[in-house]
Amino acid sequence: MKKFRGTFIALAIVLVLAAYIVLTEREKPATGIGESVIFGATPDTVEEISIIHGKSKVTVMKGDNGTWVITAPRTYETSQDAVKSLIHAIAEAEFDKEIESDPSALEVFGLDAPDTCVEVKVKRGNKKTLLIGSATPVGSGYYARLTDDSKVCVIGMTLADALSKTADDLRERKIIKASNESVSGIRIVRRTEDDLTDVICEKQGDAWYLVRPIVDKADKERLDELLRDITGLTVDAFVDDEGSDLSRWGFDQPRMRIDLTITGKSAPIKVFIGDPDPSEEGFYVKTEDSAAVYLVKPWTFLPLELTPPDLVDSQLAGWDHDEVITATWTLDGKTFSLLKDGNGWKSIPVTDINLSEIQAAFEAPVSDKPVVTKEEDGCRVAGASKSLTSLELDNLVTRLQDIRIIGVGETLGSDIDLAAYGLDNPSIWVQLNVGDGSIFGVKVGKEIEGGFYAIATDRAFVYLVEKEGIEALNKVLLELSP
Repeated sequence: MKKFRGTFIALAIVLVLAAYIVLTEREKPATGIGESVIFGATPDTVEEISIIHGKSKVTVMKGDNGTWVITAPRTYETSQDAVKSLIHAIAEAEFDKEIESDPSALEVFGLDAPDTCVEVKVKRGNKKTLLIGSATPVGSGYYARLTDDSKVCVIGMTLADALSKTADDLRERKIIKASNESVSGIRIVRRTEDDLTDVICEKQGDAWYLVRPIVDKADKERLDELLRDITGLTVDAFVDDEGSDLSRWGFDQPRMRIDLTITGKSAPIKVFIGDPDPSEEGFYVKTEDSAAVYLVKPWTFLPLELTPPDLVDSQLAGWDHDEVITATWTLDGKTFSLLKDGNGWKSIPVTDINLSEIQAAFEAPVSDKPVVTKEEDGCRVAGASKSLTSLELDNLVTRLQDIRIIGVGETLGSDIDLAAYGLDNPSIWVQLNVGDGSIFGVKVGKEIEGGFYAIATDRAFVYLVEKEGIEALNKVLLELSP
């Protein structure tokens, strides 16, 4: 009987303890935060972050407008994306595991004088401070503890790296705050040992034009690539915040200055390119509105490589296929013409066209062309002969547009000697009439080792063009000629 009485007493004690645990657990407020969560903060509640890493300290604070600002060790332009990544790491930070609940010797874990301290302040002034000590023996993480808790735990290496930020890690690294689309003008002044090159390009509508030192169409794709290189410059290292000795970095006589005209802004953004760094893997950069000097390391930087001719539109000629109603060409001294009618194209006798009225620069309309009457289904022409399909004109125009410039020569002017380039009596002369009296043309002159000389309507120079493009054009013209 005594044996059973002891059993009942033990059972009663167990039940009492169980009831106590249940009751006390019910009385605890539901925080929704697990014991492994470190800071207990959400991204929208974080107000201030301070990180001591070694001998450096950085503090970032949220402004009234929600923008984050580095306030220590001094005020810097702040990368909002970098700070948001830090806050994301803080909000999701958790301990991997607990090592010891009440250690007697913190120096064993490197926590008596920790190298990194992360302090997070949230709304209503609550604060949590995490101390990060030595790496674990197997190198999988770091020992860490909160200042208001005696437990020593382990955090992962990824989390430790995400929290151990310096001021440079949180600074804005994009040097130019402008998009390619907002740039309406660019000027590049480049200094070499023997010369100073000053190049200006302006955007007109969707097209780019060179206005100095030559006036010509600019290559839009090349300009877009150039702007991507310039606006894409990012800081590899912050080398000098004061900029007190500019000659040290090559800014007493910079080798290049780049001015970007931004739509809606009165003054251009000016960027200076200094000396290459000692490793010659990058170069020093500064802007006019900041004393800071940066090191950048782009793979390539087109402004340092391009010359004005490199920026010229490499497409010699371009027209709207659908607008062309007349195509006339001279090939090996013989002239042919096509005019559009409702069914396609017809070849027209050369006697119907007075070519003597067309000037060498293609500025005058044809004065005695065949009569063309527009109808709903196209155009009709009196007289005529061999009929062709529209695809054959499309092929001709395509071949014209495929001619590529590989060199820029002499400026067209009244004193130019066209005979020197074989353009006084061109081997190929193609003209297109777009129906409003405008005549667009291409003349092909002498062949040299690198290609052919050529000129075109609305282009200001004699150009050297690729041989392959002229050979393809010649082949099409032979096929079209009766």
